[in-house]
Amino acid sequence: MMRRDHSSLRKKGIYIFLLIFFVSFASTCAVAQDASLPITLEADRVVFFEAENRAEAEGSVVIKRADMTLTAPYVEYYVNDSMVFAQSKDNEPVVLEWGERILRGDKLEYNLMTQEGVMQNGSGQEGPVYVYGGDVMVAPAEAALEKGWLGKEDLKKTDKEIHVAVWERANYTTCDAPQPHYHLYTTKMTVIPGNKVVLKRPKVYMDGKLLFTYIFNYEVSLKEGKPGGPFVYQFKDDSDKGTGIIGYGPIVTDDRLSVNAHLAYWSDMNEEWILSGSYVLTDQWNLFASAAYLYNSDEDEKRYRPSWGAGYHNAGFSGRIHWTQAESVSIKKESGRTYKGILWRSPEVELFTPWVDLTSKTKSRLALYWGHYEAMGVRGGDEASVDRWGYGFDFSTSFSPLDKKNNNFTPFIWSRYQWFKYDDPSQRQEIIDAIWGLRYRIGEFPMVTSYAQRWTTGESPMSWDNYSDRREIFQTVGIPLGSRWRVAVRMAYDFRDEHLDEVVGSLVYDEHCYAWEIIYKDERPLYSDDEDDWIGLRLVIKAFPESNITFGGEVEEIRSPAQEVGFIK
Repeated sequence: MMRRDHSSLRKKGIYIFLLIFFVSFASTCAVAQDASLPITLEADRVVFFEAENRAEAEGSVVIKRADMTLTAPYVEYYVNDSMVFAQSKDNEPVVLEWGERILRGDKLEYNLMTQEGVMQNGSGQEGPVYVYGGDVMVAPAEAALEKGWLGKEDLKKTDKEIHVAVWERANYTTCDAPQPHYHLYTTKMTVIPGNKVVLKRPKVYMDGKLLFTYIFNYEVSLKEGKPGGPFVYQFKDDSDKGTGIIGYGPIVTDDRLSVNAHLAYWSDMNEEWILSGSYVLTDQWNLFASAAYLYNSDEDEKRYRPSWGAGYHNAGFSGRIHWTQAESVSIKKESGRTYKGILWRSPEVELFTPWVDLTSKTKSRLALYWGHYEAMGVRGGDEASVDRWGYGFDFSTSFSPLDKKNNNFTPFIWSRYQWFKYDDPSQRQEIIDAIWGLRYRIGEFPMVTSYAQRWTTGESPMSWDNYSDRREIFQTVGIPLGSRWRVAVRMAYDFRDEHLDEVVGSLVYDEHCYAWEIIYKDERPLYSDDEDDWIGLRLVIKAFPESNITFGGEVEEIRSPAQEVGFIK
């Protein structure tokens, strides 16, 4: 065996072009190699074993090929099959980089030509996502498809040049603290850079303590920076149903089909459930359907409530056609007044135009409505069968802070106009809604003051869409209690009946990357005993840059005071 010792080349920065080796040993190469993409090696010390076609490199080793860079304290390179074996040493890890993506670990076996390999005890980052622990296998997208790591639809949405990673026994977090405040542990995780992360039934840990385990897989979209619908749990006390435990989230998730479940058990009403799904038919059309078994306080019974329809999105235009049977609707007309009733849509059609800029800071869009409904009448009693036609305009305006130096005193305006006509030519309804407000801060206390007014003309033969005039003022105050605890309260006062209609409070415990929030709503109707009070607990993981991951709470039904004053983004 001939041994060429280049130990005298100890000055860092000396390059040995391994492309020369490829030419010299082409007759014995087992893997076809692309000479247009040379491989370079740089190290403090390099030893080449000519008989074995093997090189050993030590001390600040750097290997480069195209956009891939490998650094390590010790590397063995086998020329014939283009295999690299890298080893960490003295707390100096093996580092594999592709563009802005970085993977670190203890040991690496990697083929420079096929770009496939395995890293032991790996850790890495993809955008806001940190992954660490366990072993990770990497391969280019097309090779990952052959290995079954991703589907054909995923491949269409994925850059062919990226490396797909499959982690075993790994931890996932978006918390950037040295000791992450939360993480998800999974036995298998697939990371498709620029597309999504899929975790197999992960366990959720908060400050090192197991919180709960997902029943199904958990998917996060890296394209939008939004969660793909984790299965979560919630405890809630409701004035109609009693105390309950609720679980909801996905049971099937792929590129076209998604199915979600909502399961609940209440102390007063026993079980409730919803099974809903959607299917992407084309780039513009999707189909959706749901089967539900739900309680409604208006009729004081549980029953099956199916719905189905189709949605459309294209070039800013959107719309949907929707059928429901015995739908349990809950519509907040104003503070202290929530309508709960039963509705059949057979069908309802809604169309929306793209947003149009009216000025540099004001935009609007047109909405068109048509539907056939069966619902309770204005004064209750018999069900009414009604056709409804209508149109409307939405307006949105943005403002800069009045105090630009301190980024304080920011006004906001929202408004909507709607006009509806019903079967009887004499029955029409015109509705104008507007909200004016100001976000501001006095010392350490963030505040929001807003005024809501509604003007109505005419009435509807159906209770669910029959609106009356409204004049309310809302005041929200945030109170910091030290570095972690915060309280926020919002009160709604009705000028028409001179009555405090609603109080909503939030108690927040904030721990850098996540926050616990207890939300309590006290509805105080003046002319009815039908209060819609509830209390709930939710967990908000704040580390995602574009949207929070929220577990529990009434985020669709109500905006919490803590969100309004910015305690929770």
